[in-house]
Amino acid sequence: MPGTEKTQHISLTTQVENRLKHQLSIGALKPGARLITKNIAQELGVSITPVREALLRLVSSSALAVAPAQAFMVPEISLESLLEINTIRTALEEMAVVAAAGKITPDREQTLNALLDEFQQALESGV
Repeated sequence: MPGTEKTQHISLTTQVENRLKHQLSIGALKPGARLITKNIAQELGVSITPVREALLRLVSSSALAVAPAQAFMVPEISLESLLEINTIRTALEEMAVVAAAGKITPDREQTLNALLDEFQQALESGV
């Protein structure tokens, strides 16, 4: 029946993991910072269990490191690793642009051009 598609259930652990990944990606969690499970749980308004599970997932993907006393640490990143990540990200963005450009409709192209014009006008006016 139309309109009755199943909604996706996202576990609390996954929600916490996604939140932490986002904080890592925008630089809100700085390299060397200690992450204490209890503090994160209080900040997010959840119990310790989903936080601990999310942190362990991030450790298994090397996004975080384990620290003493039930804490986790944001690892330092080398310049070499940062440059490699940036190269990969740039390549992926280029592939995404090429794929999207091949599928754009004239209406969407017109909309994008109008948005670009608005952006350029705002930039020039200092808004």
